[in-house]
Amino acid sequence: MDDNATTYTGPLGSRIHVLRADPGTVAELAAVDWSASFSRVCLDPVRGLITLMNPSRLHDKFADVLDDIIDAAGSTITGAAKGLRSARLRRRDDPPGTGMEPDCAFYVGERARGYRAARAKGVEAAEAYFERTPPDLVVEAEITHADEGQIERYGEIGVRELWRPRGRKDSRDLQVEFLALRPGAAPRRLAASNVLGALTPDDVREAVDAMDLSLTREERTAAVARIVRRRQHAGVRVREENAPSPAAPSG
Repeated sequence: MDDNATTYTGPLGSRIHVLRADPGTVAELAAVDWSASFSRVCLDPVRGLITLMNPSRLHDKFADVLDDIIDAAGSTITGAAKGLRSARLRRRDDPPGTGMEPDCAFYVGERARGYRAARAKGVEAAEAYFERTPPDLVVEAEITHADEGQIERYGEIGVRELWRPRGRKDSRDLQVEFLALRPGAAPRRLAASNVLGALTPDDVREAVDAMDLSLTREERTAAVARIVRRRQHAGVRVREENAPSPAAPSG
């Protein structure tokens, strides 16, 4: 293993340790139980990186809030959403135990329904579905410059979209970046979500503020539903305004 390990404090206050090793060593380290010392672990044999994180309280807050937002928005927009917290994502040919653990991961729409159908057949069928079906959407609240390549790795796995909130522990200002992912292509910034019905980063930022003031799950769900309905109505108005005018009758 490379002795040149690097330790960072992320913008949300998390402690992040990045180590470099050859792919074989990374695969061997997958057998180690890291949970006693680190809450989040990324073992990437392709890039030879081991990323260990102890998330800050603020990091976990953003992860929890975004998990609630996607769950509520996905259910409202597509009629189906399945959260995959603590999921380890990897390509099929990557060594067992390696992979990445996003802050949030979701199936929405058809993939969520597919997971339910598999789960109804039993745990093994659900695990097989998960192994061959990447999530539609993941969230990463704190990626340092040392691990920017993690975003492309999600695309290689087959994840369709990544949401990246950008905040700092000493500021209430929050920005949210949506990125479209595709294997073999650079991430592409989105003005609106492809996965969740044209929801925008500003909508998500507003939802974060609304949920921060909510005291119950019902209040949080209602706050997201209001924002989703408003976005859907705005989309209908835009389509109506852009519709071609009917042709004048001939005569």
